[in-house]
Amino acid sequence: MSKNSKGGINMFHYEFMVIAFVAAGLLGIAFPLLGGTVVYKKLSSSGDALSHSALAGVAIGLVAGLNPLWMSIVSCVVAFLIIGVLRRKFGKHAEIGVVVVLSAAIALAGVLSGYASAANFESYLFGSILLIGYPELWVVLGLAVISVLFFVLTYYRQFHLLYSEEEARLAHIHVYVLDFAHSLLFALAVAIGAKIVGSLVVSSMIVLPTACALLWKKGYRDTTIISLCYSLAAMLGGIVVSYYADWKPGATSVLLAVTMLLLTAAFFVLVRLGKRKKAKRSL
Repeated sequence: MSKNSKGGINMFHYEFMVIAFVAAGLLGIAFPLLGGTVVYKKLSSSGDALSHSALAGVAIGLVAGLNPLWMSIVSCVVAFLIIGVLRRKFGKHAEIGVVVVLSAAIALAGVLSGYASAANFESYLFGSILLIGYPELWVVLGLAVISVLFFVLTYYRQFHLLYSEEEARLAHIHVYVLDFAHSLLFALAVAIGAKIVGSLVVSSMIVLPTACALLWKKGYRDTTIISLCYSLAAMLGGIVVSYYADWKPGATSVLLAVTMLLLTAAFFVLVRLGKRKKAKRSL
């Protein structure tokens, strides 16, 4: 739809915009709840590996005539399992496992893209949130509900694990089970997000809200709440801005998230400068 054809019509006049807005809000809830832990563990790059694995799954689905969404979910889960094995094999150099999967996924997607429809494949690069229907919306709703339930039910165990893995074991927390369950949910979130907001930008939307929240230097609970606010603002704002500016929604959300990160960083720089000036005056 072109900008001229919209005129002064409210975006919620269109059913597909309502679906897109709701889906964006649900993803805005799920992403920081699952992505925060990944950022805290310094595994942000795993999001890139999984998003490119999702793209490889899409290519497989398009070439084989299978559902691209379900194939992207399968490929993300497989990639997650491989990353887990490689991380244990490489030990202190666990990040190598992420790079191996990332490289393989990019290569596979690149090769198979030549056999897939260019238009269909490109839609997964930057997402197609405006084209999703109720079946995809139900999938996103399920992801959001499971993410919230998982976060609430494992809140204290997750905090314990992030603080000290050894103390978590002493507290009889099943570390590997908890880590496996979270990583599996994270893989599902990346796969679903790759379809909705785009495989090239989904990892950014998972990491950036938490990065913004970390600048406030608050505790675990407050950082999670702040990241939720940033995530919802970026996702919902991306839908609104993209509607009136005729931009791609996923890319627009990332631009908003980056802008909020820069503005937040600038704000705290100004705050520190102000405190220094007050300190000098008091002397």
